[in-house]
Amino acid sequence: MRDSDGDVRDAWLTWLGALDRAGYPGSAMAAPPAGPGAVDAAEREFGRPFPPGLRALYALSDGQQPDSGPLPVTTTIFPGTYALLPLGQALREYRNWVQIVGPGESNPDFDDVITVRPGHPVRARYWDPGWWPLATDGGGNSIAVDTVPEPGGTVGQLVVAGPDEDERRLVGTGVADYLRRLAASPLPAPPAPRPGDPFLFWDVRNLR
Repeated sequence: MRDSDGDVRDAWLTWLGALDRAGYPGSAMAAPPAGPGAVDAAEREFGRPFPPGLRALYALSDGQQPDSGPLPVTTTIFPGTYALLPLGQALREYRNWVQIVGPGESNPDFDDVITVRPGHPVRARYWDPGWWPLATDGGGNSIAVDTVPEPGGTVGQLVVAGPDEDERRLVGTGVADYLRRLAASPLPAPPAPRPGDPFLFWDVRNLR
């Protein structure tokens, strides 16, 4: 099912509210929206239309606030250490991936070690130029929006890829579906803030 603007907005607000109620500053971490011109420019460099759910998400928030910003307490909007990337940072990440693996077909130097979780309609690629890095974990791994799914998949599905992730797998059929899965997941109680470290860690391991 295609993400509609309303579906993504409702799922986004529901998810941020769930973070807030659990004691994490979800709403405060959401950055202001990206300008439509910036989205259009990134889409042109990507070379494919952004799925509606991705455009809808950037129209709500251009990534998340930095950990070193003005907030007294920070967190991630995606599980573990996966930070939702501002559009400009996502574009730089995308360029880096294309530079590493090339813009074309499968590269056996990278792809031979890659597996796909059984039943998941994802290409067995180290990285694919049809994947847009939506969030990264600080170690090079990404939750990516997949515009080139295998048969049975959905354009705009979310997949996990990166140097520490040899198994390609699906974590959501679209942006709204992923956010709804997060909102339906139990969250741990936030840890006590440590002096000099305002970051509050949480995780939902099956969604990263």
